[in-house]
Amino acid sequence: MNKELFELDKLFKLNKFEEVVSKTQKLIKSGNIIPPFYNLRGVSLENIGQNDKAIKNFQEAIQKDPNEISYYSNLARILIKQNKLEKAEDILSKALIIKPDDTYSLFEYGKIRKIQKKQLKALEYFEKVYKINPNFPNSLFQIAKTNLEISQDTEDLKYKKTAKEKLLKCSKLFPENVDADFLLSEIFNYTNEKKHQQLMLNKVSNLNFSSNRQKSVLLFSIAKSYEDQKKYDQASEFLNLANREMNKNIEKNLIFKYSKRFENLKLLFDKIINIKSYKNENLYDRKIICIVGMPRSGTTLLHQLIAASNDVEGIGESSVIPSFFEDNIFSKDFFSNINKDDKFNKNYLLKISNFLGNKFDKIKLTDKKIIVDKNPSNFFWIGFIKLIFPNAKIIHIKRNLKDVCLSVYKNIFGVDEMNWSYNQKNIIDYVKIYLKIMDYWKFKYTDYIYEINYENLINNRSDETKKLFSFCSLDWSEDIFNYYKTGKTIRTASLYQVKKPMYKSSLNVSKNYTNYLTFLNEIDRLKIN
Repeated sequence: MNKELFELDKLFKLNKFEEVVSKTQKLIKSGNIIPPFYNLRGVSLENIGQNDKAIKNFQEAIQKDPNEISYYSNLARILIKQNKLEKAEDILSKALIIKPDDTYSLFEYGKIRKIQKKQLKALEYFEKVYKINPNFPNSLFQIAKTNLEISQDTEDLKYKKTAKEKLLKCSKLFPENVDADFLLSEIFNYTNEKKHQQLMLNKVSNLNFSSNRQKSVLLFSIAKSYEDQKKYDQASEFLNLANREMNKNIEKNLIFKYSKRFENLKLLFDKIINIKSYKNENLYDRKIICIVGMPRSGTTLLHQLIAASNDVEGIGESSVIPSFFEDNIFSKDFFSNINKDDKFNKNYLLKISNFLGNKFDKIKLTDKKIIVDKNPSNFFWIGFIKLIFPNAKIIHIKRNLKDVCLSVYKNIFGVDEMNWSYNQKNIIDYVKIYLKIMDYWKFKYTDYIYEINYENLINNRSDETKKLFSFCSLDWSEDIFNYYKTGKTIRTASLYQVKKPMYKSSLNVSKNYTNYLTFLNEIDRLKIN
């Protein structure tokens, strides 16, 4: 038995999850029912994206051994990932009856409270975990991160101070947790702060990194410290190192996917979908304000300004629209459904409208009638948005492309859709596709897209927002500029900008890097209309 467990553990650590699933399946069927087999099978299924099978695995495990506490927290964790919070909470309440001080269950409870925006309650759970076991993975980090988020939402500096202290402690006690260093790099101004910079430099030399991502997170953090010190040559050096690390395990020809996506869109809208608009009283009729453009172009700022309106709920960077179309645009079934019997099938658009509308309704947290979605990549799907959401508004934000590309290159993102951002050539190629697609939609639907310039917005905020709010049919007031004092914080790459007032320091920042990151100069040859 020990030999089998050793081999399974080795396979798991090598990320050979399908082999783990196959071997544990056979062992469980043969009657070897022990917790590690169920746990390894369930977590491996989760890691290969088979979450429903992973859930069934742990439900079966609980039926066979209802007192095995590890099954409950594993099951709850997957349910939380699927946003099935009530089911997860029900599982965790049963777990805590069996073992009230189970740290894994308490930790998952804390995660639920964070999702529910109950940060103080979440903090209680994480602190309880830390008190029981100070070495519990990520408990100290979550205490620090939650304190930081509370400080963002309340502007109470004592939480920010606590967050700094806990993050530094986390960085020193758990050097492998480089996310603590990354958060510190976002908080610190390194003009005078040298100790943490040196700590990170020591880590780069001495830490045995477990993944490319782990190393790159630290390198991005160091780059930011040099930028604060206006040492742009060294900042550029570490940005290049960080992006190279991230790019090591990324598909080499991924830009082809985006150019093929555009080809398929053109085929659909030039040859099959031959209408400018679609009227049907059964279409999903909620007003959705979609902010589109390049990532890091100011979509977060626009989102906050619009969400400051009393009538609007901000849903952040929702995946509702792209998660449906990204795969379907390459699907033969999708094309055949739209082009049924060689005729454009409007009823299929109606089906999509209500399917996606139902998803929007599920992620709403208030009863406000208007929602604003700031997923930048929705620029790909403008044509579909126009047809399936008759009351939608499209706002295209444009920003100095050099500043956009620098900001993209300086950031690490948590989604595969942004994998192009870690390679200079990919960034240029993605920008070219973005420009072509926007030109295409603007030609196709001339008056449908409202465009706003980021630099104009920063320099002339009242006039620009008045025009913007008029387009959206929203009431305007000076109060919208106090968005950073509300609790409407969005967790994105822009986290530590969201709660600041509008600022001009983000304008023309690329000028400091053009001598060192020469790919930025290629952008001069790209024109945005």
